[in-house]
Amino acid sequence: MEVDTPLPSPYEIYQSNPEIYEQVNDKDARIVLNGKRHYHNPFGTKPTPSVTTIISETASEANKKKLEMWSKNNPGVKEAAAERGTAIHSCMEMYLKKEEVNVPPEYSDFWTGMEPMLDQFEEVIWAETPLYDHHQYCLSSDEVGRVWGRNNEGFSWVGSPDIIGVANGKLTLADLKTSAKPYCRWWPKDLEKGSLEWRNRLGGYMKFNKCCLQLGAYALGIEQTLNMKVQQAAILVSTPEGTQLFKITRNHLNSAQDKWLKVVNEYYTSPEREEVYDPGLI
Repeated sequence: MEVDTPLPSPYEIYQSNPEIYEQVNDKDARIVLNGKRHYHNPFGTKPTPSVTTIISETASEANKKKLEMWSKNNPGVKEAAAERGTAIHSCMEMYLKKEEVNVPPEYSDFWTGMEPMLDQFEEVIWAETPLYDHHQYCLSSDEVGRVWGRNNEGFSWVGSPDIIGVANGKLTLADLKTSAKPYCRWWPKDLEKGSLEWRNRLGGYMKFNKCCLQLGAYALGIEQTLNMKVQQAAILVSTPEGTQLFKITRNHLNSAQDKWLKVVNEYYTSPEREEVYDPGLI
């Protein structure tokens, strides 16, 4: 009787054959396949889709159409939000690395309140990129930090965590978001359905749950790549009105990880999934 041998984790691959990571890191981390972000990996397989790629590709057709319509009706807003997010993430990285922080004046409202949140970390292990020498195998030649994960079938994913550190004595994974409107942990059941406040709260609730799914993916990747188990997580939301902090317990993270693994399976087993990868075209 044959017994399936568990696939080696990214950490185990590094321990047994670090040269593989030298090859992976000797090129840019990201490539685009069929218009979607992928990363090179240490598994010896074709490039791995990012966490955000998997989430966007498994969204319902209705949600995809709504997003497409919203983008069409709000030209330039998505790009402006991405630029804002990049600027605040850069400030966060510099602050945690104890470098000089230069906040662009147009985004100063989004930085207000962020420093006290970041000061809660007693130790910083990762701020966009790994800080310690023994984690440098996660850093590509173009300075992109990433962690990989895969399930028992070999279905893989990759993501770039924002912050890994110690807060209140616990290993903590944190994700930073910038948003024009606040996030919301709860479904807006007490508000009039269809009202402006209801729509705003619903949007914040959906963003919160999407971020929890991302955290589940990153937590699994951290465990498999760094051999470290996240004990709690947090979502930091920067808005013009102030900064929100959502604490995510280990139990909540377990639930998010279970949901993530179902999403990964859905992504890879979809009959519509057909990716063309020709290294000669990259």
